[in-house]
Amino acid sequence: MVGEKAKKTKKELVGFLTGTLGIALATAILKFFEFEQFLYNVALVFILVVLLIASRFGLWPGIAVSILGLLSLNYFFITPFGTLYIDSAAGVVAVVSFLVAAIITSEIAAHARRNTEQAKLGQQETSALNQVNVAVLGEAQPAPMLQQVVRQVTQNSEAGFAALYTATPDQPDQLTLNASYPEVPAAGPPPSFSSALVDSSFNRKEPIYARLEGQGRTAYLPLLRGEQALGVLFVFLKEPKETTKRKPSAEKEKEVFEPQERRWFQILANQAALAVDHANLIAENALVASLKETDRLKSMLLGLVSHELRTPITAIKTAVAGLKDAGTELEPDELTEYVEIIDQESDRLSRLISNLLDLSRIEAGRLVPQKGLYFLPEIVGQTIDRLTRANALAHHPVEACFEDDLPLVPLDYLQIEQVVSNLLENAVKYSPVNKPISVEVCQASRFVTTPFQPGERPGETEKTERVPGVMVEIADRGSGIPETELGHIFEKFYRVAPGREARLTNPVPGSGLGLAICKGIIEAHSGQIWAENRQGGGSIFSFWLPIRSV
Repeated sequence: MVGEKAKKTKKELVGFLTGTLGIALATAILKFFEFEQFLYNVALVFILVVLLIASRFGLWPGIAVSILGLLSLNYFFITPFGTLYIDSAAGVVAVVSFLVAAIITSEIAAHARRNTEQAKLGQQETSALNQVNVAVLGEAQPAPMLQQVVRQVTQNSEAGFAALYTATPDQPDQLTLNASYPEVPAAGPPPSFSSALVDSSFNRKEPIYARLEGQGRTAYLPLLRGEQALGVLFVFLKEPKETTKRKPSAEKEKEVFEPQERRWFQILANQAALAVDHANLIAENALVASLKETDRLKSMLLGLVSHELRTPITAIKTAVAGLKDAGTELEPDELTEYVEIIDQESDRLSRLISNLLDLSRIEAGRLVPQKGLYFLPEIVGQTIDRLTRANALAHHPVEACFEDDLPLVPLDYLQIEQVVSNLLENAVKYSPVNKPISVEVCQASRFVTTPFQPGERPGETEKTERVPGVMVEIADRGSGIPETELGHIFEKFYRVAPGREARLTNPVPGSGLGLAICKGIIEAHSGQIWAENRQGGGSIFSFWLPIRSV
């Protein structure tokens, strides 16, 4: 759309010169074959030339060629030859009829040409708008969506640079750069940009056009939703060489762009406004969903604390009350029982508080593994021994299988020990008494998606590769996990009741934090953790750690 007026003038001049050549060539051929006596045949040939020129180059070249054809017809083919004088009424009728027919032909051909051009332009606009809509609907996140919109605006307006400035809901009067194409360099926007005009267009809610001497033309287009301004779309078009350099002029802003260009810019601005509005809705929905989730988790946390804390505190309080009863002499066995109750319930309280603290560190991103090279079977074996000594595995024999020649793995010893301990305790909770628990450690490779290094592969952001590592599997012989629950069991406070149907009347006690903590720790190690049902009954919890940095 750049320099449309200059292009149109150039095209009309080419059409006139082509028509002149066509009339001259047709005249030479007709004179050579002595067509003077076939006047109406000559007129039809000239009208054919006019038709071709008008349909290809427009109305004015067609009319100009019509006049040339009239002069040639009169001078070479109407008596007396070699002069523009007409000595008969028949000659006058022929000349006038030719001129009328040629002009009508030019108008019809030019009209058909205009309709064709408008249809092509409409098709181009529809295609461009479709590309913008695809950019809006193809991205789920606001930032990449707006970046794609600006890119499409730049490409479809033949612009050298475009930028999108938007207001935030909490600061509706302040504009910030949200997206640009090409991206704004570290030095800042190009010299063609004016922050004052951005603010002016935003506040006035009107487009501003300006021509910059020796650089090009700029458009500042407000993005409106009804009466509300959402932002400003800035577009910079380089000045073509044949355009005369002018200084910026607010009074002559309508001369900067042709009406067709301004109309197209307004269409693009409207689409960009829809995209910004859509992005704001996405952000608002995400905020609402986050608040709802926060409220849900808060309610669950309050319920957990009120239930999980009340039970051990009540037990401790009862035991302490029994010990303080001075009027009652306790037997040694009773005394031991009270002390064990206090000790066990204190451990239960300690684990709950520890889990809550670990979860808060994971949520805040402060869980940083202190890695060293360790032998995973050693960690698993020591964890099994510790839980066995604590009678946590008293009713569940453990079947351990460790693959030979396993490599050392970079990990945080205490954190991975906690993961193994949580998974073993989870298997105990959901396994029938005296049913074995299987533990296997082996080498395994997994597909991992990692970002490209700067300059590694331009235009691409991430890659998927198979990474070697070590996998730990802990399998129980319980009733398994309902398929509908497999995708949720690692969520905070999520509980799965025993049996094929979830949430039965006798749920297994627990806080619903252990698996969420396992997931946070493994992901902090760039590993993977998942669960699946075991063939023959029960479930398998697996985690995988890479043997190199990912």
